[in-house]
Amino acid sequence: MNKTILYGNGLNYLSENAIGWNDLLDKLMKEKKFEMNFLPNIMAYERIRLNWNKSNGKLPHLKTEISKLLKDQPTNRFYEELLDIDCLNYLTTNYDYAVNKVAPEFSIKNNSTEELYSIRRNTSLFLGDIQIAKIWNIHGEIDHPKSIMLGLNHYCGSIGKIDGYLKGTYDFFSKGQKTKIKPIEEKLELNEFDGHSWIELFFNSNIHIAGFGLDFSEIDLWWILNKRVRLKESSLIKNQIFYYTKPIEEVKKEIEVEKRRREILEIFDVKIQIISTNDGYDKQWGEIVKRIKSHS
Repeated sequence: MNKTILYGNGLNYLSENAIGWNDLLDKLMKEKKFEMNFLPNIMAYERIRLNWNKSNGKLPHLKTEISKLLKDQPTNRFYEELLDIDCLNYLTTNYDYAVNKVAPEFSIKNNSTEELYSIRRNTSLFLGDIQIAKIWNIHGEIDHPKSIMLGLNHYCGSIGKIDGYLKGTYDFFSKGQKTKIKPIEEKLELNEFDGHSWIELFFNSNIHIAGFGLDFSEIDLWWILNKRVRLKESSLIKNQIFYYTKPIEEVKKEIEVEKRRREILEIFDVKIQIISTNDGYDKQWGEIVKRIKSHS
């Protein structure tokens, strides 16, 4: 079964001068700072959005500001090591293009026609005429600020699209032709998949999740994991999902929340892979890459 990697902002922490999630929110707050501890990310954004709109105008200005802040996000050697794993598909919740900057000889083709949502949003990386990988910006991308997924409206709207894609009620137009999607149960029974969306990769490939905290506010991904484990009861699911993280004793904050997260992941049939950070994040990422390569 093919491998798929889902990575988040944790990979950017290995780059000098990279902007992390908390740094980004702090910059957006400007002079109206507030305490974010125990506040879900989507709620922190909604509070910033309301403050921003009162003093800066309408919402698109805020997402444009985010796009500007992340424009120069640097890359690092671990992006190159991930691409060397030779996965067909890479999913990321990041809005930036750090992975595209790994090698200047890559040519890049953006395949998305979506304006707001990111059900089919992907970029192809080519080396010459050979496609190296597809990068799916599942939460939007900085070149299309409206697509940056933040806040309750965008998350809940996206779940509606995901639900439609899995139920077979989703359709879209491409080159003047209407394309309809089959229900995921039918795809699994026939072992026939359309490749139009990253969503089906959670059902037909082995997913490796790394550098991504899977906050409980990531309701789109938790929804998909829940849908998958429900289908597993009917023996249609054959793939595996792995979540790479550090030992619980190395967690510095919200330890009880982290314990509950791991309990739910296990119930949702996600295999937790523990790798220590005691020797530094570089060593941890080296071990993550090694383990992903070792899985068949």
